[in-house]
Amino acid sequence: MRARAERLAHSRFTIALFGAFSAGKSSLANALIGEPVLPVSPNPTTAAINRIVPPAESFPHGTARVVMKTREAMLSDLRYSLALLGEEVDGVDEAGLLRRIASLSPEAVRAGARPHYSFLKAAHQGWEENAPLLGRELAADREQYRRFVAEESRSCFVREIELHYRCPMTDQGIVLVDTPGADSVNARHTDVAFNYIKNADAVLFVTYYNHAFSQADRQFLTQLGRVKDQFELDKMFFLVNAADLAASAEELQGVLAHVERNLLEHGIRFPRLFPVSSLEALDAKLAGDRERLARSGLAAFEDAFIGFTRGELGQVALSAAEQELERTRSTIADWLAAAEGDAATREAERRRWRSLASFAARRAAELAVEPVPSRMADELRELLFYVLQRIRFRFGDFYNLAFNPSALQDDGRDMRKTLWLAWLELQRLLQTELSQELLATSLRMEKTVTALCGEAYGRAAGELAAELSGYAPAPYAPEELPTPEPPADWTTDAVEAKWLWSRFKSPRHFFEGDGKAALRQELEKLLAEPLQSWASAREAEWKELYAGHWERLCAAASARLKEDAAAFVEGKIASLEDGADPQSLRKLRDDLAKL
Repeated sequence: MRARAERLAHSRFTIALFGAFSAGKSSLANALIGEPVLPVSPNPTTAAINRIVPPAESFPHGTARVVMKTREAMLSDLRYSLALLGEEVDGVDEAGLLRRIASLSPEAVRAGARPHYSFLKAAHQGWEENAPLLGRELAADREQYRRFVAEESRSCFVREIELHYRCPMTDQGIVLVDTPGADSVNARHTDVAFNYIKNADAVLFVTYYNHAFSQADRQFLTQLGRVKDQFELDKMFFLVNAADLAASAEELQGVLAHVERNLLEHGIRFPRLFPVSSLEALDAKLAGDRERLARSGLAAFEDAFIGFTRGELGQVALSAAEQELERTRSTIADWLAAAEGDAATREAERRRWRSLASFAARRAAELAVEPVPSRMADELRELLFYVLQRIRFRFGDFYNLAFNPSALQDDGRDMRKTLWLAWLELQRLLQTELSQELLATSLRMEKTVTALCGEAYGRAAGELAAELSGYAPAPYAPEELPTPEPPADWTTDAVEAKWLWSRFKSPRHFFEGDGKAALRQELEKLLAEPLQSWASAREAEWKELYAGHWERLCAAASARLKEDAAAFVEGKIASLEDGADPQSLRKLRDDLAKL
C-alpha cells in the first residue's frame, strides 16, 4: 500500500500529440505550455520525437537531451527514400548513397515522393557537420535546441529530443510528446507511433480548420479506430485547430460535424471533439487574459483533460487502492477473530493451517505450468485471416492512389520508370497497412493472452479461497507485454518491370480504356499468394512468441499468488500463537476502518 501511495503521489501523465505538420501541432503544444517554446519548422517532414518533460538535476530548466540516430538507422532511412525514388541501392555503400543523392534533380520526382527528396537533400546538406555526431547523446542549450528542431539539415539526423522545461503543465507531472507528422518520411516506423498510442495516458489528434484529411492522416485515423476499443478507457481527444477562422457559429458547427463524420468512417465513434485556436490561446496565456483564453476554446479542452486525469484515469488507480484496503480490512478482521479464540481451539487450528500451507504452495505452483490454451492459436489464426480480408477489401483504394493520372502523365519522363514507381508506391502503401494491421493485432493478442492468464489465475485463486477460510486473494495484475519486433517490410518479386510494362500501352488507353481495371485484376491475383505467405509466416512466428509470453505471465502470476497466500497463512498462524496480541490487531482494524 505504501508503494501504491508513492505511485499516486508522484504520478506522471503522458500526452501524445499527433497530426499532420500543417495542423499546427507545435503551436498547440506552445499554447498548452503557455510559452512559445517549440519552434515551428517550415518543412518538418523529418522531425524527431520531441518530449517536453520537467527539469532534472542533470538537465536544468531550458536544456535539452538530443539523441541522434545511429549511423545504421540513418543509412537505412537514406536507402528507403532513395528506393522510393526508383534508385537501385542494394549493396551501395555510404559514399555511393551520397553520390546518388547529389545527382537527384527535382524535375524527375513525382509529387508524392517530394518529402523523400527534401529529406535526402537535407541529409546531404548536413552530412559533413552532423554525421560525426550519429549514435551520440548531446546536451543542448535553448538556442541549440531550436536549431535541432527547426533546421531540416539537422533535424533529419535526430531520433528524439527531450526538452526539460518548467511550466504549469510539467509542474503537474504532465509530459507532452510532440510526434512527427503522420506525413513524415519516417512515418514508416509505425511501431514508434503505435507505442505512444498504446502507452500514453492520453492521445491528442490535431487537424486544421480548413484542411482536408490527407492520405497519411486517414491511415493514422484508421489505426486509431482499430485500437480505440482495446483500451480500458477512452483516452483519445480530437482538436480542430484555428477554429477562429470560422465566419459564424453555424459554419464552425458544420466543420465539426464534417470532422465527426470523417472520424466515424474510420471507426471512431463518440469522439471527444474540441474546436480551439492555439495562437489566440497562447496570446491569452501570455497576457493573462482569461476571457480570451475561454474564447480560444483551449480552456474547455484543458478542463476536460484535467477532469479526465482526475476522474476516469485517477479513478482506476483509486479503485485499485480501495480494493487493496478492503482486502486488508478483511484479512485483519480474520486474524483478530483467530487471536481471540481459546487456547485449545487455537492449537488445533495451528496444526490445520500448517498443513494448508503446503496445499497453498502446491496449488499456486501448478499455475506456473498451466498448458498453453488452444484458444490462443485459434484467436491468432482468425485475427490474421481478417487482416488479409481487410487488405483485399481496401486494395482498390491503394491501387487508385498509386496508379493515378497525375502520377502517370506522358510529360516527357521515362514512362517505364514512372510505371515502376507507381508499383513501388502501391507496395509501400500495402507495407504500411500490413505493418499497422500487425501492430493492432498485437494489441488484441495481448488482451487475449492476459485475459486467459487471468482466468487461469482466477481458477487457482478461487480454489485457494475455498480452502483457506477468510483468505481474499490479491486480484490478478496483468503485465504489459512488449510490442513484437516489427518484421521486415513486406515485399514481393512476383511483379517485374517487364511484366508491368507489357500491360501498359499509353496513359490514355490505361485511364480511358480498360487498361487500369485489367491491371488491377491481374495484380490482385498475383499478390494473393505472397500476402498469404506473409500471414502464414507471421502466424508461425507469433504462435511461438505468445506461447513464450503465456509461460512468463503464468510463472509471474504463480509467484504472486504463492507469495500472497503464504503471507496470509503466515499471518493466520501468527495470530493463533500464544503470544498473539489481539489489542494491536484491534487498533489496526480500527485504523483501517477510518480510511
